[in-house]
Amino acid sequence: MTEFTNFFTKNNIEIKNKKFLLAASGGPDSVALFHMLVNFLPNPSKQLIVAHLDHCLRKDSYLESELLQKLTTAFKIKLIEKSWPVALHPQTGIEAKAREFRYAFLAHTGKKYQVDYLLTAHHGDDLIENILLKFIRSGDVAEMNSLQIVGNLDSMKLLRPLIKYSKAQLLEYDKRNGLDYIEDETNFEDDTLRNRLRHHVVPLLKKETNHLVENAYRFSESAALLSDCQNSFFESLILPIDFGKALRGKKSDLINLNEKELAAFFDYLVYKKWHQRVHFDEIRRSKNATFNKENFQLIFYQDYYYLINRNGLTPIDSKKKKIKLDEKFSLNGKEYLISHDKKIGNLVGYFYGVRTDFLEVGSLPQGSKLRLADGRQTKAKKKFAENGIPLILRPYCLTIWQKENPVYVENVYQNQEYNANFVRYNVYIYL
Repeated sequence: MTEFTNFFTKNNIEIKNKKFLLAASGGPDSVALFHMLVNFLPNPSKQLIVAHLDHCLRKDSYLESELLQKLTTAFKIKLIEKSWPVALHPQTGIEAKAREFRYAFLAHTGKKYQVDYLLTAHHGDDLIENILLKFIRSGDVAEMNSLQIVGNLDSMKLLRPLIKYSKAQLLEYDKRNGLDYIEDETNFEDDTLRNRLRHHVVPLLKKETNHLVENAYRFSESAALLSDCQNSFFESLILPIDFGKALRGKKSDLINLNEKELAAFFDYLVYKKWHQRVHFDEIRRSKNATFNKENFQLIFYQDYYYLINRNGLTPIDSKKKKIKLDEKFSLNGKEYLISHDKKIGNLVGYFYGVRTDFLEVGSLPQGSKLRLADGRQTKAKKKFAENGIPLILRPYCLTIWQKENPVYVENVYQNQEYNANFVRYNVYIYL
């Protein structure tokens, strides 16, 4: 228990009057953690809640529920249970969906019972397997510290107090304390990569050193530190702004980054904005260039760079629609409001025109022309280029017409005709 109690001391985890939620499966790891908590917390019956999700993936999964009911009843601990309906099981990617459903259940339970700390029974062998899995699948150091000893889930602190314990140590703990547990028979099969690593690779590594768990923990901590340092460096730069369907920044803000740093920076932006890991292998500096990686597109155009998630691009509605002033409307995945008055919201632009309660809005057709102050007309594509708007984003720029003439194009153009009777229209966007 010394390593266990040290965890809370070293990480400045407050215990008194705090609520703990244990994610338990009924396996040897979570049973050991349950027993440790019951013997560690000052008032476990009031401080500890156990949450169990039956994934309904095995016919005998009900045995886990029976065991946890027996354990929690014996120690007067509250047990919250939920099942993952078979009808919701996907045909592919079931592990990821199961994890998503499980953490949604835990987040909901934590919020309902005003929990301070969520604890999972991940241990040192899990950490070793996780590092090997990430090495095989991506080689991204930032992913290799995903089992952080202290993290966050919604409003709860996420704690993994067993991360320095080996699986063998936890089994010995259960045996020494006479604790029953349920073995998941699927863990003994070789049908998943994790199981194959567990059965065949990790045992070989353990033969080479008695410090594998300790070394894995040190590696994970080093990876976390390097990742934090890199992120701090990127955060010190001038970051791009939300630009409708993209992130947009000035190329000049990145002038001091070399090509490898550029690639890492855009990887970082994708993860920060969309929580997806991608790896831009090579970024070449160019006035106008496009780089694609999975569903993301990086565009260097004129003085700007754009980062676009193509999965977030909605189909273009090319039809004009009539809208009323001071009423919100949606167009091509964005919400707007146009008013003569100042409103709460992000003022994206304004224009002057004849007074009316209704306007026509839509997407500017290709080949359109815009009227200049001297009465001449210019091609809209020239104005788009002058303002650094790449082709893929042009249809998403709100256009407003009066008397069949464009009087406003978002981020590109506003009516240049002067008339003493014109009134100002403010354009607000709500992302």
